[in-house]
This record gives sequence, structure tokens and C-alpha cells, in this order.
Amino acid sequence: VILYFSFLLIATPQTIIVLNNPLPFLLPSHFEPVLFLGKMGFGYYGAENTDAIFILYLVKEKVYIIHIPRDLVVPLGSDLYKINSLYAFKKIDYLLKEVSSLTGLRVKKYIVFDAYLLRKIVDQLGGLEVELKYPVVDAVSGYTLVPGRYKLSGEWIEWVVRSRYHPEGDFYRMKNQFIILKALQRKIISTKRQELISLFTLISREKSHYETNFNVFKLIDLLDKLRKISPQKFQEVIIGLDSGYWQSGYFNLRVNGAKILTYGLIPKDGVGNYQTIRKKIKESLK
Repeated sequence: VILYFSFLLIATPQTIIVLNNPLPFLLPSHFEPVLFLGKMGFGYYGAENTDAIFILYLVKEKVYIIHIPRDLVVPLGSDLYKINSLYAFKKIDYLLKEVSSLTGLRVKKYIVFDAYLLRKIVDQLGGLEVELKYPVVDAVSGYTLVPGRYKLSGEWIEWVVRSRYHPEGDFYRMKNQFIILKALQRKIISTKRQELISLFTLISREKSHYETNFNVFKLIDLLDKLRKISPQKFQEVIIGLDSGYWQSGYFNLRVNGAKILTYGLIPKDGVGNYQTIRKKIKESLK
């Protein structure tokens, strides 16, 4: 595997502040859509809830990141759930079906990773250079990273992708997650072959911190394709709360075996009715 990986990898580099502490459509694509699920992992409250949910879709030399709101309310049997709880309830097949229905893409592959693995990857790469467009605020202390350029360690990156202390809430967090994804892709492009092999070896050792239904060669192939695409070809698809496509409110949701009145989002056309949203996503994939 390592020999195959090294054969595929071909190395390709202002002021920075350093902080060390049956579906409607499927476009012709170089790679099938992949669902990424980010969870906090062992030791955290809601450890198995996937609060980062996005689809990576490669088509016509572009990479689309399609964000899925974690507060989306979905039907399952006679109950309603938040989509971010489906993985924790071991409903991955239903989750794949639901995001496929939402986006109109045939999503069969997934990768789940936790915060520990994210930190390890970033630190193994020597940190990420990012340009924050929005202030990132700690809800408890009020500490703020103002917009600007930074070099961030794994711990800082985790903080940025988790923060949602902002009027846009989770949609604001999605925008920061996209900034981090682009920074990660730029870093991988500029990283030397041997260092990438070391990174892949690290990931292979941390099997308790990720789950996927990819085989290892498919994962390597995906990484190789992403390394050959310009960061300028990364595009995010967000249907924001102010877009008119959502209704927000409180719903009786299944949470930890009980029904609890909980905040959530539903499509404006009703629970599980994604026709209008699918059309909007299709228009964005051009």
C-alpha cells in the first residue's frame, strides 16, 4: 500500500500570525460523491453526533463541497430525528439515503473522522495557513480571532471548525470549515512526497478514530485527484438560513431514546420534502 501511495504522489509552494498552542440526476464525474462526517469522539459530550456534515463531489475538474445543516430534521419510521444523530444511532445507511434524496446525488461512500484525528493530521503537516474572513469567538471567554491570516496548529483548527458563536450559527461554522478544507488541500499540494507517506502511515495507525466504507486504494486515488486540482477550483454550496428554503422551529425529536422538544430545521415544503432544495443544489453544480 505504501509503495502504491508513493508512486501516486508527485510533489508540486504577506504576513502570517503564528499560533502554536433512484435519484433525479448525477453529473458526469471523475469520482463518486463522498459523504464526510466529523464528530467529536471519545471524551466529549455528544461524542458520536456528526456536527460537520458535507459531501465532496468532484466533477469536471472542480471540487464542490455541499454542506448539510446538522439541525436538519429527518423522518425515520414514525419518529423525527436530527440528521446529526443518525450516525450515533447506527443508521448510516439511512443517512446516506437521506443526503442522496436531499442533494439528488447518489451518495454511497462515507468517511467519518473525529476531532483527535483532525488535530493529528494538521500537526503532522506542520499546521495550516488560513485566512479567516469572519471573527471566531469563544462563547465562554469572549476570546476572538479577528479576520486575518494565521498559521494554526491542530488544536486551533479544531476550535475554529467547532465555533458557531455567531448570528448565523451553524451556517457560519460551515463557512469556516470550508476555509479550513481549502487550506488543507493547499497544504497537501505543497507537501513533499515523503511527508505525505508519513501522514498516510499516521492515519493508517489511528483506525479507532475514523470509519469508512472505502478500500484503501480508493482513498489514495481520491487524495491523488484532489492534489491535482487547483484550490481556486474548490467551491462551496451552502443554502443558508436566510435563503428562504428553510423553516426553523422546535420539534418533538427522538433524542437518546426519548422524545424531546428540540430546535431544528425543515425544508420550507415540509419534513423530508427536498424537491426545491435539490433543484437549487443542481443549479449550483455548474
